[in-house]
Order: sequence, then structure tokens, then C-alpha cells
Amino acid sequence: MKRPGQPKSTWKRRGVVIALTAICLITLLLCAALAIDVGYICALTTEQQNNADAGALAGASGLQDQDSTAARSRALSLLAQNQEPQGYRSLSDQIIDFGWFDSVNLVFHPLDDPTDAFAIRVRAARNNVDLFFAPLMGINTTDVWREAVAIGTKPCGGIWGLEGVRIPGNVLTDSYDSTGGPYAAATAGEEGDVCSGRGIRVMGSIEVHGDVMAGLGYMVDSRGGPIITGVTSATLDGVEPPPIDFGDIESVNDNGAIPTTDGGASPFSSGWNLLIGDGDNLTLPPGEYYFDSVTMNGAATLTLTGPTTIYVNGDFNQTGEGIVNTTMDPHDLTIYSMGESVKINGEVDFYGTIVAPYAEVNVGGSANFYGALVGLTVKMYGDFNIHVDESLEWAQPWFEPPNPFLVK
Repeated sequence: MKRPGQPKSTWKRRGVVIALTAICLITLLLCAALAIDVGYICALTTEQQNNADAGALAGASGLQDQDSTAARSRALSLLAQNQEPQGYRSLSDQIIDFGWFDSVNLVFHPLDDPTDAFAIRVRAARNNVDLFFAPLMGINTTDVWREAVAIGTKPCGGIWGLEGVRIPGNVLTDSYDSTGGPYAAATAGEEGDVCSGRGIRVMGSIEVHGDVMAGLGYMVDSRGGPIITGVTSATLDGVEPPPIDFGDIESVNDNGAIPTTDGGASPFSSGWNLLIGDGDNLTLPPGEYYFDSVTMNGAATLTLTGPTTIYVNGDFNQTGEGIVNTTMDPHDLTIYSMGESVKINGEVDFYGTIVAPYAEVNVGGSANFYGALVGLTVKMYGDFNIHVDESLEWAQPWFEPPNPFLVK
């Protein structure tokens, strides 16, 4: 009943307010409902990211063991363990890819053959998740997924430049096992790896029958269309030099058995600084020797007749002819250098191992190199072939790879 004196406009305003209040309440309820669904989806997303991270790390441990079957099994097993308390099990929805990871551009590259893979990508998914209030708007379910990439660092050995490698010449690398016989191109292996804790620059007419692996975050700069049969990706950064223990070799050695050169000259310029002049030759009996430095000028040669280890406290400079290892067995020569420069540039094939973790190592010329090589930096040039002997100690990874780690 109309009250005396009450304006009709007041009734109209009350009606509008009631309608607006109803609309606002409905909107608030919808927003609250959507907030619940959105929060639920965010929680599931975090859950799936944790699942993907854990699955990728578990799978990468299998890759570190060089077993892609084990990698897939471990990733799925970990995903199943995580899904159980989360109230579902849908392993068929999970996607696992193997490949390599470009650490410069942060891109995962899948490989059809997981044999050469050192990275794994796991896509953890929970599909057809029922929602609470979104069905009011016609959305009944949603799919929630996240992915992660982890690295199980692959061993890299044979040719190591701890702080960089440059290959500007016509160089070929491959591998063989000297315990099974001499090198033969027809049966050469694919372990001629080029490894570094930093950057690698490959230029010119290059064939690398193996992996080219730079340090994590550093670049493999390849120009001139090199042929690389393995993966091009990352090893580690900040690789420590290999341990070299000279022990008491400076005082306990076989230097007393060193003869004069074929030309009748003393092989020492002063102290234990070995010097072989142009055109001359020094033949070392098998043994362990210590030198402050080694210099071979012009067409000088150093001839070895059996197992020989040479410790050099300083630089090693060999040009001209070279070192003649008459056994042609890389196991019979190891050169350890603590110097800053090692040069092997001659016409004679080199059979042996060079370990010079503080040196700029230059190897080249027209000869072949059979063995293993570790330097602070390594430069290979000229018409030069290096055949990694897979059976040598220094051709194997000489440090423990890190635990698998996430990269994306």
C-alpha cells in the first residue's frame, strides 16, 4: 500500500538496487568459483612441473650410464611414484624424448636414435581434469602439463682443450683400438671426440668422426661446412686440469742412460734442457726421463725403441721431422708437460699421449697423430689427421661427470 507522501521515484530506485545487487552477487559468485578453479589449475601445474623435473632427472641418470632403455624406465617409474599420492595414474599421457641440448640458444633437439642422446625431455601431463565451477560456463575438464629438460653429461675424451679448441686446417679425427691392431681407415671408429670446457671453433675442411662438445654455455662455432658425425653440444664449464704428479722424477729417473746424439753432440744445452740440432738424432732407451725443456730444431729426430715416459717441467718444442716411435704403439710414449707451450709439428707420424694442462698445444703439419691429447688450449692445423686410440688411459674421461642437472 502506498504510503502517504512517499515519492514514486524512490520505489524505482529500490528496484534497481535490488537488481544490481543480485547481478553483483552472481558475478562475485562466478568470480569466486573461477578463482577456485584457477587456483586448482595452478596447483596442478606446479604439481606437474615437479613431476617433469623429477622424471627428467631420473631419466638423465640412465643417459649418464649410456643406457636409453634404463633412462626411459627410470623416468616412468619416478612419474608413477609421484602420481600415486596425487590420486591418479596416467603414464600413457607422459611424453619422453631423447636428444641433445643447445646450451647457447637453450633449445632441445630430439634425436631419432637415442644412442647418442645425452639430454632427456619429459612432458608430465594430467589430462581430463574435472573442474568445480567452470562447467557453469560449459567448460567441464582441462588438460594440465609441464615439461623439463635434464642433462646426463656424456663422457667426452680423446682430444681435450680445457679452455678452448681451434681447428682451422684440413683436419680429420676418428678413432681405433691399438690393442686390436694398427689403424685402418676402413675400420676406423667414431670416438674422435673434440672436447672443451669452453668454446670450440671449427673452420675449413674438417671431418670429426665423433662428438664436438663445448663447455656448458659456450658455443661450437662451425664454419665452412664441417662434417661432424656425432652430437654437437655441451660438456661442462670450469673443467679442472687433470692431475699430474711428477713425484721425485726430477731426481729419480733414467737420464743417466741418455747417450750422445748420432752426430756425437751432447743432447743438453744446459742443465736438463734437451736440445737436438737440425738434422741430428737422439735415441732414447726405454725408461722415464725428466727435462726442464725440450727443443728439436729443423730436421731433428728423437727415436724411441720401447715404453717411454717423458716429464717436462717447461715447454716442449718439436718442429721439422719429429718423434720416431719405432714400436708404433701409442702406449709406448707419454709426454707430461707443466709448461705453457707444446708444439708438435713435423713430418713423422706421432704415436703417444700428450698431457699438458697448462699449455697452449699446437699440433699440425702433414703427419698423422695416433693417441690422445689434453691441453689448456688446443690448435690443430695443416693437412693433419688425429686418430684417437680408444684403449689409452687419457682417451677415456679423466674426471667424474657431475650428477644429472636440469637445464630447462
